[in-house]
Amino acid sequence: MTPKIFSSFLKKSQGGGNFKEFIAALLIALTAFSGYAVYAATQPVTLSVTVASTMTFSQTTNQFATLTPGTPVQATTTLNVNTNNTTGWNVTLSGDNVTLTAQTLNNGASVEITDKDPQWTMLAATATTTAGNAVAVTSGDDVLAFRVMSASSTNSVAFLSTAWWGTSDAMFNASQLWAGIASSTNAGRIGNAGAGSYSASDHLNTVQYYLDVAATQQGATYTGGLTYTAVVNP
Repeated sequence: MTPKIFSSFLKKSQGGGNFKEFIAALLIALTAFSGYAVYAATQPVTLSVTVASTMTFSQTTNQFATLTPGTPVQATTTLNVNTNNTTGWNVTLSGDNVTLTAQTLNNGASVEITDKDPQWTMLAATATTTAGNAVAVTSGDDVLAFRVMSASSTNSVAFLSTAWWGTSDAMFNASQLWAGIASSTNAGRIGNAGAGSYSASDHLNTVQYYLDVAATQQGATYTGGLTYTAVVNP
């Protein structure tokens, strides 16, 4: 159809047709072409990303002062944890050389300082509301023991467990509980921060150590390694 229109226009143009006839022919041609439909298609796109869990963990330790037998001394380790993990985190503690017979502290040879018995045995799956095996100490206990303090906690109250460590940081009372250090083959969980412990602020908790020895303890420098491990909760 279109070729005939243009053919007609050319003949009229050659024979003296005017410009109005040209415009009319062109409009008819454009109208004919406009009958072809144009189709469009759309496809949705969904973006997805998983933000990885991260955690930083550090500790600072305040060492024991020189010990006079019969006068207990204390030391502390402050744990600093920061994570974006929404289910929180937990920390375990063990003595590097502790076994059923070997103690945490020794003089570099066979002379040792007695650990409090029993060893702390709370496993990773144990709820913090379950009573632990920590007990009170008295001023006459000649042992090395540890506990997690409550007064020195910052932004991590959920890490504390009064069922495990008692309700008081005051020395020598029944509401302050202590335990022996677990072996390296059976690390004991010492606290757990659950859901919601992923704020941008650091989480601080202080572990307290108690130490006294009998007057018969051989004078020397005693050392021993401890390992703290922080893990994000699944």
